[in-house]
Amino acid sequence: MFENSTNQMIVTMLAEGNPVWFVAAMVNMRSHDVYMIGRAAGYPDKAQLRRAVWANRNRTRAAA
Repeated sequence: MFENSTNQMIVTMLAEGNPVWFVAAMVNMRSHDVYMIGRAAGYPDKAQLRRAVWANRNRTRAAA
C-alpha cells in the first residue's frame, strides 16, 4: 500500500491525529499532496488509517 517510507510516515502521523497542515510542514510537502496520500489510505477515518498502518507493519513476506 505504501510506496515509500515518506508515505508511510505521513499515514502514521495522520493516524496519530496530526492535522494535514502539520504533517505537510514536517515532511516539507504541499498540504494537498499529504491529503491525497492520506486519502488513499482512508483519511479522515483515523481507525481505517490505523488499520492500514498496522497491516503494513505486520505484512508477512513470502519466502523467495
